[in-house]
Amino acid sequence: MTITSATIWAVVVIVVMPVLILVAGEAEERLRQRQSPFRKPVILIRNWVLPAFALWALLVPVLGLDRDSPLVVFVASWLTIAVIAVVLSVIGVVISTIRTRTDEGGRQAVPQLLLALPRIVVYLIGGWFLISGVWGVDLSALLTALGVTSLVISFALQDTLSGLASGVLLLGDQPFQTGDWIKAGDTEGLVVDINWRTSRVRNRNGDVTVVPNSELATGSIVNYTEGGSLHRVVMPVQVAYLNAPTLAKEMLLDAARGTPGVLTQPPPAVRVVMVDDPLMSYEIDMWIEDFAIEPRVKSDFGSLVWYQSHRHGVPLPSPAQDLYLYDGPTASADDTPTPSQLRRSLATSPFLDSLPDAELDRMAHEATAQRFARGELIVVPGAAHRDLMVLVEGAAELILASETSAEEITVATINDGDLIGPMSAERIHGFSIALRAVSDCEIVKVDGGIAGEVGSRHADLAKALDRMATTRRRRVDRIMDGRPSLVIEHEDAGDAQ
Repeated sequence: MTITSATIWAVVVIVVMPVLILVAGEAEERLRQRQSPFRKPVILIRNWVLPAFALWALLVPVLGLDRDSPLVVFVASWLTIAVIAVVLSVIGVVISTIRTRTDEGGRQAVPQLLLALPRIVVYLIGGWFLISGVWGVDLSALLTALGVTSLVISFALQDTLSGLASGVLLLGDQPFQTGDWIKAGDTEGLVVDINWRTSRVRNRNGDVTVVPNSELATGSIVNYTEGGSLHRVVMPVQVAYLNAPTLAKEMLLDAARGTPGVLTQPPPAVRVVMVDDPLMSYEIDMWIEDFAIEPRVKSDFGSLVWYQSHRHGVPLPSPAQDLYLYDGPTASADDTPTPSQLRRSLATSPFLDSLPDAELDRMAHEATAQRFARGELIVVPGAAHRDLMVLVEGAAELILASETSAEEITVATINDGDLIGPMSAERIHGFSIALRAVSDCEIVKVDGGIAGEVGSRHADLAKALDRMATTRRRRVDRIMDGRPSLVIEHEDAGDAQ
């Protein structure tokens, strides 16, 4: 007995299809109990796809009707449309799941254009099959006409098509996504949407700017969100030239540390960018996590600078302008301390204060005043120093600096009124003696020859200088020997450095 294909199809229609419909009904019930979103596609399969397929199998393979028959064409169209509906329903469930996971995870939303592409592909393929495969329409002539028409349309709509192509390229390259803060040309703000032709950016004023994708695709884009959350805010500030840079930097750093939103790690930093009387220009680096708060951070920092300048005694530039006739020699003379001022500075030392007025006046006429910044070397390692120095203001430390590494050993601490005598350039076990400012310092230097003459006439000063050199040498020797006396107390006025 020969089993024909019509018999097989008859078995499928009579036996298999009812079983599949029952299975689909059971699956739909279970999905309903679980409140699954895939229940709708299963209902479409049970109510539309399976009946349409069973009817088509009965008409064509079993009864042998012609495929061009109106009834067969109607059933095939019904089946094709039902399958397209099922595929679109499944794609809709998948897209809804992607959106839900994106919202719950706090991640950036998937662009609408990417979500629409699968549906467009299904419509195109389904429509092509329905027209060409089911209805039997020859699309070759239509394609030829469309080719000519599309050429004309492409010239007429080249800007629009360029925007559409740019949108596809942007979504493929993804230089930014919805939720990113970007800057493109004159447009800066938060990306709220990307579609086929344009992107929408909300600026700081709350206004939405519609930017053609063609402009974004051909221009430079700064993405402040991608690559990390840290952003540096650079603020230029001008401070009056008369302020010492160390004090000005401390004032600006205090203002930066007190600004809400500024991170402690990385810490704020200040650098000098221009030195020009009557102003000095600084730049302050501050780090924030949210670029959107940059204007507020700059505003708050500017306000705190005003208050900090008053607390630190660091005046800011005055907007008032006065006209002066500049006399260079006179201005230079005004900035140079007078002998009487130098004499008062020398008298801050207990040793020199006991000298006769004539000796102090002689030393003052041969003295010079110098200022040093915190951390600056007053006497560099390995340099012979023959002058007598008086530390008028600030603090310094006598150190041993290694010639082969960055190692430094503190020998003694020097404060206001202390003497610093001559220093030799000899090397001691690979170390050289140097003097470094611990804070901003003002020092008065007296020529070594003049100081020697005065010392030869006054035994107390000569003994103090000798004791200074001896004490310093002993301390260096103890340090080099590694004795417990490494911990050195500050010397009083009776035991000068």
